[in-house]
Amino acid sequence: MKKFNIKHLLWLTAFISLFVFNLSKADEIRIPLKDIAFQDPNLRTIQAEYNIKLPIPSRYLVKQLYLHLEVEKSLALVKERSNLSVFFNNKLVVQKPFDPLVDIMILDINLPTTNLEPYNELKIRAIQHYCINCCEFEASPELWSKIDLENSYITIVYEEKPILEDTLLIRDYVLDPKLFNPVNLAIMTESKDDRYLSLAAKLAGYIGSYIRYRRVKIDYTNEIPSDKDVFIIGSKDYVKRILNLSSESIPNIHIYPNPNNITKAIVVITGSGYEEIKKALFSFMSVREPVYTGQYYSINTLKEAKLDNYSYFVNIPLGRKVYINELGYSDFSFKGIYPPPAIVEFRIPQGLYIQKNKKIKFHFAYNYGMGAREDSVINIYLNDKYITSLKMNKKYGTVLEEQDIDIPAYLLAQGLNKLKIEYAMMAPGGGFCITPNIEALRGTFFTSKSYIEIPKMPYWFEMPYLEYFVDSGFPYTMYADLRETAFLINEKNDKILSSVLTLSSYIGSKVGTPPFELTIYSDIKEDLKNKNIIYVGRDIPTELQKNSPLKITDSIDISIPLIQKIFNLGFLERFKKDTSHIAKLNYLNSLSNQVFFIMYQSPYDTQKVVTAIYSKSLDGLEKSIYKLYIPKFASQIKGDVSIWDFYVNQFFSDNLGDKFYIGTLPFFDRILFYLGFSPTYLALAAIVLTVIISIILKKILDYREKRRLDGEI
Repeated sequence: MKKFNIKHLLWLTAFISLFVFNLSKADEIRIPLKDIAFQDPNLRTIQAEYNIKLPIPSRYLVKQLYLHLEVEKSLALVKERSNLSVFFNNKLVVQKPFDPLVDIMILDINLPTTNLEPYNELKIRAIQHYCINCCEFEASPELWSKIDLENSYITIVYEEKPILEDTLLIRDYVLDPKLFNPVNLAIMTESKDDRYLSLAAKLAGYIGSYIRYRRVKIDYTNEIPSDKDVFIIGSKDYVKRILNLSSESIPNIHIYPNPNNITKAIVVITGSGYEEIKKALFSFMSVREPVYTGQYYSINTLKEAKLDNYSYFVNIPLGRKVYINELGYSDFSFKGIYPPPAIVEFRIPQGLYIQKNKKIKFHFAYNYGMGAREDSVINIYLNDKYITSLKMNKKYGTVLEEQDIDIPAYLLAQGLNKLKIEYAMMAPGGGFCITPNIEALRGTFFTSKSYIEIPKMPYWFEMPYLEYFVDSGFPYTMYADLRETAFLINEKNDKILSSVLTLSSYIGSKVGTPPFELTIYSDIKEDLKNKNIIYVGRDIPTELQKNSPLKITDSIDISIPLIQKIFNLGFLERFKKDTSHIAKLNYLNSLSNQVFFIMYQSPYDTQKVVTAIYSKSLDGLEKSIYKLYIPKFASQIKGDVSIWDFYVNQFFSDNLGDKFYIGTLPFFDRILFYLGFSPTYLALAAIVLTVIISIILKKILDYREKRRLDGEI
């Protein structure tokens, strides 16, 4: 046995010191209020409140909480009676009067960190008056303030708890929905074989579907990073080798501390062979409840879901009553003169053919109090289009009213729709000196009794539109499990694979369902030709570009207006004498600094779509796909060609190619469709109809003439 000497003691002391230092080292994250606040930031009338739910991830040990709050305000507010209060978990933390000489109130507040909940309530209350000892109108337009959600933020100083084996829930810890933007993860696979890469893409899509409303970036890696959680997909022998495990038996799904950072997790999904690994992964993705880890848990059976087209939960079912509480909404309560409206979001399938003569039925259950004036109303909007108003004409209010409202189907938007219920209540009173009872101005929108019924309509849609892809992953998400979708790559570069995994996660976040049947191909095979294709890479195969409105090989036509937009005249002037108007794709010109998003009809199947995401820059490829998560950039991607320019940080979009239709339309509806949208077909139909009528009339007249000559008439 070796003798323990002072040298060993020094090494041990250094190790313990380093260990303690790493544990005590605090991290800091700043969360803009715009990322966690979704209410209208305008505070109106004599009293208004703004509520924010602050999530605290399970793995955070919070040391300090800071709120930086910026509030714009009316100059009419008087200091003596107007103030701003901040409550945290129903405890007052600050109260400050409005200063009439200051346009923007700025507060830096320490929030209490004791007894934190998974979701904490931050309440901002404004009391607003424009005079001291006079009569005032409680709904005066001078009574306003506005929270600047862009420049206000919360800072969390925290330590991450160490990962402990066998004691935690993988999903509620590693895939905690309370995590803040951005969520950075990594995936490792035993092999870069298409089968294993397909498993990685399925897992990435599942992660996006589980951590919805978060920006998720997933890197493909060959080594275990120390700064993020890692999922490892591979055989048990591979996992043992990577993690240097000596145990003879490991579970199919298990969690380990990262050997480089004990606060980060390594989640292994493993088995004796590929089929068992796939089974373990499908089980992990299938169970919506948290999965326990540990040596006593293993996967025995797997039950796969049977999904039809468009049958995923973010889409509202057609042809039946869908109660508002089924969409995840509790009853909405209204109080005061300008209460925030109730907004109910729902989605219809992106490719629905909206028939103009159809009606949407909205069954509205509501009530209101006795304090509302007789000219108070409830306004109803769909997609910010006014529908109707319901008058509050009962002097003593009502306990429950129910109304059926027919809404024209043409007001529906493809994909996301917003139904808005706005209580416009006014208090009774004959003048400014009569103070109304504002507390009596109340109402409720009952979501358990209210429902929407959208009639069944056929699936028939015009393509290509990149905005559909950005909004909901459409048309690739026609089947929620992505059985008709495949990624195509022609090189297995880690950055390209990272781009694919991040894109898969993004699509999963839009569908909210694990993509069990998503596949990756590294070359063009026969079974790929039956699918919708998403190509990601540096060199698009020539045969895949047959129907592309913008063909990219080693050159590109800059005479196209969209391409001209992103170049100055000096650049174009160099090609003025070149009749081909071709700019070489090389390092010396700006075309090597763009990312191209191109959507067009598949060259293999007229009912399928290809989306090619191309760039010579692999860094640009990664960054542009992550930009899809940011609404400011996502809203710029439209048409069938969109180009992101690195330097100006902007997308340029246009429609360059021909349109085509996908889906099935009943025979007579299709005839009416073509007649309604094509003047040529309408003119031909009019000519044919005229000829047919003329022939019929001629036959009738000839018959009558014959009868007359025969003496019958």
